[in-house]
Amino acid sequence: MKKILVFSFLIFFMSAGVLIAAEIPEELYKKGASSYENGDYEKAVSFYEQLVKINRISPEVFYNLGNSYFKLKKTGKAVLNYERALRLDPRDRDIQLNLRLARSMSVDKINAPEKGFVLAAVLFLYDKVAVNELTAVCSFFYLAVIFILIFSIFFVAKRKNFVYTAGSLGVICFIFLIFLSAKIRDENFTKTGIITAEKIDVRSGPKQDYLLQFSLHEGTEVRIIKEAQEWYEIDLSSDLKGWIPKASVDII
Repeated sequence: MKKILVFSFLIFFMSAGVLIAAEIPEELYKKGASSYENGDYEKAVSFYEQLVKINRISPEVFYNLGNSYFKLKKTGKAVLNYERALRLDPRDRDIQLNLRLARSMSVDKINAPEKGFVLAAVLFLYDKVAVNELTAVCSFFYLAVIFILIFSIFFVAKRKNFVYTAGSLGVICFIFLIFLSAKIRDENFTKTGIITAEKIDVRSGPKQDYLLQFSLHEGTEVRIIKEAQEWYEIDLSSDLKGWIPKASVDII
């Protein structure tokens, strides 16, 4: 009897702990939204940053965090969080508009290289789909190919049609797999950061006494190609490279 009581108490406290853990993120989100509505943007940032720290992330959390930083005139942090929100929900119109507005306030105007029509069309589709959506699409086509091939075993008379259909779907699946692998590489293995310091000097090497090459301002996007101790080597274009302190940039 005692064992049963002890076991029951354990189950009760474990269940209560799960419920409390589930309520905490919801409460933080509500407090962040309330603080934002009341104009207390510093508090709103604090609540939303806590959600990010406990890994309770979503497009809404990053979007609201970006809005809070934007109100505080911290362009770099605003761009950073809009970019993070856009990765999770790449077709959200509000995120796109706010990101465009925040970028327009950046001091540095670095023009991207011109793209051809075909490449621009492909990248447009690529940018509008999230990793989890691409994963779902690839899984769907893969399973469709498997099921069609299984059906072809039982319908000998139409086997050729089934094989052609499976082949076509397999090609489509392969194309989406290429998109998926590129997306995963870009988001997980290619480091892209946003300058969050108001102004930072870019030097020729990973020390303060190296030659000053040029300066960057908050909100500028950079590609990180190497790191050494407390420094990142960044790349903006073929002729714009250098080293900046790690503390001046946040990874998207």
